[in-house]
Amino acid sequence: MFLFHSWEFAGRPRIPVVTDIVAQNTRPDLFVVLTGFALYLPFALDPSRHGRFRTGAYVERRIKRIVLPYYAALALALVLPYVLKVIYSLLGQAPNPTDPVAWGDVASHLTFTHMFFPEYWAGINGSLWTMSLEMQLYLLFPVVVLLVARWGLWALVPLSAVSVLWHVVTPFGDQWPEDFLWGATAIGRLTEFMAGMVAAVIVMRLRHRLTRRWLLAALVVFVLGYAVATGSLTGGRIPVREVGLSVAFGGLIVLAIGAKPVEAFFGSRPVARLGYMAYSMFLVHQPIVYYFSEGLERVLGVPEGHGELALLWSVGFAVVFVVGWLFFRFIEEPCIRWSKAVAKRPASAASTPL
Repeated sequence: MFLFHSWEFAGRPRIPVVTDIVAQNTRPDLFVVLTGFALYLPFALDPSRHGRFRTGAYVERRIKRIVLPYYAALALALVLPYVLKVIYSLLGQAPNPTDPVAWGDVASHLTFTHMFFPEYWAGINGSLWTMSLEMQLYLLFPVVVLLVARWGLWALVPLSAVSVLWHVVTPFGDQWPEDFLWGATAIGRLTEFMAGMVAAVIVMRLRHRLTRRWLLAALVVFVLGYAVATGSLTGGRIPVREVGLSVAFGGLIVLAIGAKPVEAFFGSRPVARLGYMAYSMFLVHQPIVYYFSEGLERVLGVPEGHGELALLWSVGFAVVFVVGWLFFRFIEEPCIRWSKAVAKRPASAASTPL
């Protein structure tokens, strides 16, 4: 997502192959697949957890782990332009414009409903529209767990059919952003979410069978799925892109965990640490890289294009990393510890099984 937004802010300069991949903006799709993988991973490791699942404790942990850092990121995005206005004034520069934010924009973001309002979905911090989708998936997950507990993974088949049918029967036509938002709801992205769940089962229960031949098959699945998702067949009512990316990113997870060289790379300390901080980096990256690009253009006179993009992908990333680390250290990390304390509490009457 950082690569996509920084490329946009630099004026979308053309770099063969690289920008073709970046311009696809498949990060939200990968994020949904990874969400399904991460949430279902404990159940793939230990199927008996289906019967011990506690809805109340699950919801409490999600709130403490996810919601409070998200609110802090909203606050940062709201305050940052006014801080920069003061800085620009001290530097003798014309203050940056700061349009007032509508109360409806704030209220819809605080309630995770901004995706249902075309006028607010990309407000405050444009990349955080996916938080509305993620919250829908978090709330839907207990229902999916219940269905899988009763009927096994076969329950995912009719759910996938419902997701595909959702795209077919949605009432919007070629309207932006309504058509996009309608298809990007939890039901519309449910196939991608469940692809992550299936990937969790494959890598945890069948890992000892993942020979080189099977890993090669996973690579082929990834390449073919991605090619179909980004090819000429996309568009229209049939969700070719969503299904293709479900298959592609599910295969990518199997490959990343099953192939030892790939696993060693993602398991290395720097990459693992960056992955641990990924949520904080995601929450803060867009306003930081946007105002950094604005500073390059207004203060240093750097024009849009390849030069600005090079600065954004180097110095800009360093700035985002530092801000993301501070955000993680002082906001997200305490929330992680707070949410983990829920699992250590004895099950209470308020935390009933599904």
